[in-house]
Amino acid sequence: MLYPEKLSILNRTFSLAKDYAEAFASELTTEKPNETAFSANEIIYHLLEVEELWQRRIHQLLTEEHPDFKRIDPDSLAREHHYNEHDYSEGIMEWQKSREDTIALVKDLSESDFSRKATHSYFGEMNIYRILDIIADHDLQHLRQMERTRDAVKK
Repeated sequence: MLYPEKLSILNRTFSLAKDYAEAFASELTTEKPNETAFSANEIIYHLLEVEELWQRRIHQLLTEEHPDFKRIDPDSLAREHHYNEHDYSEGIMEWQKSREDTIALVKDLSESDFSRKATHSYFGEMNIYRILDIIADHDLQHLRQMERTRDAVKK
């Protein structure tokens, strides 16, 4: 079974991004490198929202036959939900709790649960193994984005 390794990777990518986020200069968390780029605060709340979205999708995958998932518009969500107005540290804590919920959700699933199929408008056909890969990759993408953001906004 591959999923213990996948959960280990998920824990590791989360820890890397969380540690970096916690070390981000507090006075710079809402600073944006430019008008369209995300601030560190917006990155954290995006990570939280996407984590919760994947949880809903996993539930959907487990209860429906071959569900269809649609791509989201992160920029619209950031504006609609006013990510940059929320508390940064609270966002990190909420994201950590949400990641713990994701791991709790999948850790006791059966092999047949992990193999159930869905289709995503961007990623194509997927199962829970693929979802866990996407989440881990997403963590690392936004870790790199936080690094670029820090470099662009540091004073």
